Amino acid sequence: MMRIHQLIQKPTSLRVTVPIVLFILCFFSFEVYALLLQRFEGNEKLPPLSGNFMHVREVLTQEKPKEAFRFAVFGDTKSTGTFEKIADELKEEPLSFAVFLGDFVRRGTEGEHAYFKAELAREIAFPFPTFFLAGNHDIDTNNFPISRFEEVYGPSIFSFTYQECLFVFLRILDKPYSTKESLLFLEKLISEDASSRHRMIFVFSHIPPPVSSVIDAREFEGSEEFVSLVEKLHADYVITGDYHGYARVKKGNTVYLVTGGGGAHLKKNKYGCFHHAMVIDVSEDKVVENILFINRNEDLEDRIERFILADLYPWMKGHFVIIIFSNIILITIVVWLGVSIRRSIQQTLLS
Repeated sequence: MMRIHQLIQKPTSLRVTVPIVLFILCFFSFEVYALLLQRFEGNEKLPPLSGNFMHVREVLTQEKPKEAFRFAVFGDTKSTGTFEKIADELKEEPLSFAVFLGDFVRRGTEGEHAYFKAELAREIAFPFPTFFLAGNHDIDTNNFPISRFEEVYGPSIFSFTYQECLFVFLRILDKPYSTKESLLFLEKLISEDASSRHRMIFVFSHIPPPVSSVIDAREFEGSEEFVSLVEKLHADYVITGDYHGYARVKKGNTVYLVTGGGGAHLKKNKYGCFHHAMVIDVSEDKVVENILFINRNEDLEDRIERFILADLYPWMKGHFVIIIFSNIILITIVVWLGVSIRRSIQQTLLS
């Protein structure tokens, strides 16, 4: 017992104690930064012009007729830097609207969507209506179900008419999710003879149907029926993501575009492997497909912010007692080491 008391009383080397104290202070600083980031950015709402809600669609449907317009599409944007570069370019374009084709977060959790909404509000900040498809990474049956997705982003299946063109947004996902509602929505449009009332029809879905071996498409329920209904609808374009790259296939009178190079790691395929977005120009007699090519970019600040909002803070929130207990221990260590440093300095001055 006497030896332990003497060991405690013995001044500790400054070479050991100072780095330890600095490390603990850095830990506390990072913890405070995480809490402040969550406080000021972790509870962002969607910008006014973002979401699949009726008030956003009405911004377009109430516009006056024009000779031509353009819109942007991009898929699988889950990145920390690459899509921000794409967004900077698109904000300079005279776009009518833009569409996220799904998989804009790494996984379906509240934390991931909190980070995405913060980026959307503070950095991406599109000045035009922006719509969102549900991708397989955006939802989770337990942590972020379809009902929660629709609460945050609006209906996952809808349509609107803009400049005499019909835009159809579907929820096409693989198991365990059903495509039945989307297929019924297409059947309803066909029964209403939608093609006779619109000069062009654009259909958007996350997963592409297997219309060509060029497209590395995952299987989903009712894929053959989907292609058949698209044909009956007389759709001009089916625009999808999921495949991390670019592909274009024409089947019958329908062009199938895959644009999933918005930021996620690219597929290891010799065809269409590049980061990009697409800008579609629509006029009375033609459609022009423009590819916006972007080099991959990683932003350290974004990586840190995503780690905090999507991973660290949710863990801290779920382990509150552990955090408090750890902080008490670390504060105790800092105080004890502070006393030891003071003794070491005094001993050095006296010697």
